[in-house]
Amino acid sequence: MEKSKLNTSGDFGINGHVIICNWSNKADIIVRQLHDISVKNKNPIIVITEKPEKIPKTADPAYRGLLIIGGDPADKEILERADVKNARTVIVLADEESLEKADSKAILIVLAIDAINPNVHVIVELLSSKSEMYFQYTHANEIICLEQLAEKLLAQSALTPGLSQVYMDLLTQSADTNEIYQEEIPEFFIGKTYREIEAAIIAIDEKDIILIGFASAHEKRKNNQKILNHTGRTIQEIKVTINPRSSSNGNFSKNHQFKQGDSIFLISYEKPEIAQYFKKKELK
Repeated sequence: MEKSKLNTSGDFGINGHVIICNWSNKADIIVRQLHDISVKNKNPIIVITEKPEKIPKTADPAYRGLLIIGGDPADKEILERADVKNARTVIVLADEESLEKADSKAILIVLAIDAINPNVHVIVELLSSKSEMYFQYTHANEIICLEQLAEKLLAQSALTPGLSQVYMDLLTQSADTNEIYQEEIPEFFIGKTYREIEAAIIAIDEKDIILIGFASAHEKRKNNQKILNHTGRTIQEIKVTINPRSSSNGNFSKNHQFKQGDSIFLISYEKPEIAQYFKKKELK
């Protein structure tokens, strides 16, 4: 029996948790945001790091219940101990202990995650935009390159003065700011179009909610050919559409008909949980 198959359950027996690979100052901010007082349903957090001693020992409520596993995040056995099979999200941060090799280490971590649970939502921090091409054969869902974000934010702020303040509001988790939330399409929205859902959400008087877009899965392709991962499986890619066009009849326009697994993006002061507003209603 292979070593990676010996341990079939995690150390903590939890599910729906967030795994953070590697520790840095950014990890501290992420923990505080995920466990902010304004977050109603806080997900457990497991940190995998080769430097567990760097995680602060603090009585801050945000750190309450933070779980730590010492080891290499690219080690399959370590990932199994963190129960990556049942995790909600994995955040792969750049390894600040080895900046020159940080992106290549991130690739190894994502490949190890793919081998165990290709369906978990994976967010990767890259230092160089040139490394992004190496992730096309993985199931990484979101690749965040800080150098690209900084350049584009500076340019857009020059074109639209004050825009950086708008982004900061949306990116700050607190009771006094708006955030962007993603929610799965409830059953009663399946088969309905973006136009119909948009009208239904506008009609909600009880809460300040703005619908801004949606996400839908499709097969990842290049030159009209399916892209397979390193195990030969088809990669499903999530396409995000913000403010879909009215004039288009394509799958990613306002005429898009929602299917099981689709989700919508909303701006609100707190998690919208729109399903509760339509439990006793039928969309016409």
